[in-house]
Amino acid sequence: GVRFIAIGNGVDTVNPISSEFAPFMNVLNEMYLREQSKKMRTFFRQRGNSGKPTNTLCVYGYRKDSADKNHWLVDDEAAVVVRRIYQLAIDCHGPYEIARILEADKVECPSYYNATHDTCMKRSNTDMSKPYAWNGVTVSNILQRPEYMGHTVNFRSSKKHYKDKRVKNPPEEWLIFENTHDAIVDPETWHLAQRTRTTRRRIDTTGVANPLTGLVYCADCGERLYNHRRRYN
Repeated sequence: GVRFIAIGNGVDTVNPISSEFAPFMNVLNEMYLREQSKKMRTFFRQRGNSGKPTNTLCVYGYRKDSADKNHWLVDDEAAVVVRRIYQLAIDCHGPYEIARILEADKVECPSYYNATHDTCMKRSNTDMSKPYAWNGVTVSNILQRPEYMGHTVNFRSSKKHYKDKRVKNPPEEWLIFENTHDAIVDPETWHLAQRTRTTRRRIDTTGVANPLTGLVYCADCGERLYNHRRRYN
């Protein structure tokens, strides 16, 4: 009981003759879309294999070079915030705690910063009423990006069919080109932040987490040492 009209193809189910060609048109349209999808995937695969960034947006802390859109330049103002986030992580602050610190200090979050700076890429869904809305997920994404060491990372995500949703690829499937742009943090700082993030800092019975957790190792076996303190009456 539904009437279907396709003006561009001249299909109207009220007219039996025109509606008879609709299934064939659907097959042809499906084949066309699938072929175009293959061409686009081939294009991006070639682009990614050549070392050019496949994403259209720069990561927070960088801006595109006006002379070469495939080259990233350090955004000095945002880079200060990125370096601070890495230092806070090294100082044993978790992502959500770092987010609270930045929000309390009224540091503009990446989406708001990009929307208010002409040198950055803007997003249409940015909530301009919350300029300091940092969250732990944003901080975690910043802390785990090799791009801040000056690398280009391609093929973070993919999809098998043009109708599918894009899914994240495991890190071993990423293609990384080193030293393609200026670094914001040095490799030692980046790797130290990764080790610190993976170290769980348990609060013991005294209510304080030991600051040496994850930093002291056994000289004999190389395993990480743990400290447990107890309050005695």
